[in-house]
Amino acid sequence: MGALLGLALSPALLACTPPPKPPAPERLRVIVPPSAAPLLAALSERYHAHRSYMTVETSERNAAGALEAVATGEADLAFIERTLDPAEALDPETTRPRLRAWPVGTGAIAIIVNAANPVANLSLDQVRRAFAGVETQWANLGGEDLTLRLVSREAGAPLRECIEQQALRGGTIAGTAIVMPSDEAVAGYVATHPEAIGYVGASWVGDGVKALTIDAAPCEPAAVASGAYPLTYPLVIVTPTAISGKAKDLIDFVYGPEGRAILGEGYAMVEGN
Repeated sequence: MGALLGLALSPALLACTPPPKPPAPERLRVIVPPSAAPLLAALSERYHAHRSYMTVETSERNAAGALEAVATGEADLAFIERTLDPAEALDPETTRPRLRAWPVGTGAIAIIVNAANPVANLSLDQVRRAFAGVETQWANLGGEDLTLRLVSREAGAPLRECIEQQALRGGTIAGTAIVMPSDEAVAGYVATHPEAIGYVGASWVGDGVKALTIDAAPCEPAAVASGAYPLTYPLVIVTPTAISGKAKDLIDFVYGPEGRAILGEGYAMVEGN
């Protein structure tokens, strides 16, 4: 009888059990590079859909500013478009490790021209000659009778450094180039100037411009992954070595199926994570 009474009371007791409390609101402070902002905004939106209690606060900075923000605790993590130098990972006073790098993928640097430009492909050597200021006429590259107008990012910008290393073989972009402060500004200028040629992260290829193939390889993640497309840059997450649980949760999301699907639209994702 006692056992039956206990069984009869169990549902009533369970009905009185309060529901679990929802997670307390949190915020995750993330630094993103301007050229990757469109895809990372989509990533943050999808992540928030699964973690409604987590507000993802993003701000744009260059790599140096991003690393400083993570090192000082101003940010929980940062995405940067270059590798983390071993010296940067160490505390300058104690020489102990303070930052950790999490490789995410490899992006394509798009060589862009005005959408009306008839040129569709350049060789890597033609890209080098154009941005070095050696080749100045579109007619010599299969285009119209116009003088090339170079459009570049500022000195020290990660994509500019990649172009100078990979296309110019360690040389520098010609001093005649018009310098713009962002990939968005580069794309906007090229879209309104038929003679212009510039470079941006592939996610900024939009209305009014087109990405050239390089040595017939398209500016796409698959061509980056195969090694066919030659102009690339890394995307890396940087966190403190003592990573917070919320930062690790976002990294796990990035490495998971949904994160890989979103970022895979613009990057050849690393394997094995």
